[in-house]
Amino acid sequence: MPCNLCGGSAKTLNSRIAVYPPESHTADRLLEILTGLEPPYGLQEYGALLFPTELIRSHNVRLVQELSTPQLNDTIAVDISGDAPTPSEVRRTRSLGSLLDEIQGEWLVDLLNGTGLYCLAQPIMDRNGSIFGHEMLMRGKGDDGSTITPDRLLRAAATPELRAKLDRAARIAAVHSGSEISAESNVFINFLPSSVYDPQFCLETTFAAARTAKIDPSRLIFEVVETDKIGDFDHLAAIIARYREEGFAIALDDFGTGFNNIETVIRLRPEYIKLDKLLVTDSIHDKLKTQFILELASVAQLNGIKTIAEGIENQETLDHVRKLGVDLFQGYHLGRPA
Repeated sequence: MPCNLCGGSAKTLNSRIAVYPPESHTADRLLEILTGLEPPYGLQEYGALLFPTELIRSHNVRLVQELSTPQLNDTIAVDISGDAPTPSEVRRTRSLGSLLDEIQGEWLVDLLNGTGLYCLAQPIMDRNGSIFGHEMLMRGKGDDGSTITPDRLLRAAATPELRAKLDRAARIAAVHSGSEISAESNVFINFLPSSVYDPQFCLETTFAAARTAKIDPSRLIFEVVETDKIGDFDHLAAIIARYREEGFAIALDDFGTGFNNIETVIRLRPEYIKLDKLLVTDSIHDKLKTQFILELASVAQLNGIKTIAEGIENQETLDHVRKLGVDLFQGYHLGRPA
């Protein structure tokens, strides 16, 4: 049973939008911006302002710029197919601000419903210079064939639903791409814990993709990537447990910056820790960075955890962090995503 948050195809908006302003001032401002209404649009007997979706879509940027944050948050909106919301449509009500976020990300909906998401692979090398694995890095393909960067994809996924669908699609694309790499290479796949609502259901499509691709579970390492402070370690632990039930390993990404920290290591006991490039870059000239990497590598080795240094941009940095005891290495000096 798929999760409603991330399962199925991403959905487009219905042709009309019913808007419920909290007070008359907001209603007047909306009618000033969204002009030229003719019946059946405008004020409805049930109290809503009814607009064509295309009119709101064409004024999306102006609405965001000219309405205040409270107005965007307190005004309720729902996309509908008729003159008034049906009971099933009422369940989809959200703030006008959220609906405008969805409109900004509509191109991403089209991409996810098609075949526009794919992955590049960047090598991860061991201490002997051999390929240990590859990190799968998502990309999008525009209608004109241009590459859409991960940052732009994530910015477009402005709602929890769309971010969950993007994360799910990226995991599946990574599994498929990883299955085409040498059977001797491990496959590192990023995931956002905040996009996994229920690990028993939300991860099933990823597991099914791995089974379909006939990829050895021991080759798959899922990287915890988090853009917000982890507030529910029990939920994250349940996700990690579900991955491990399938035979997969866990890595913490961007360690040393952001929200993946010592507490996360102690609570989750990952098999891999990836040292952020901010920590690795210029470490040869920074005693504090050097000491931190040395001690972290030592503690990790004593506990059976492998360390991976990201941001290896030159031979000097590679030689330095190798001497400090780091196990694995990743960066442009060793190979670009391809």
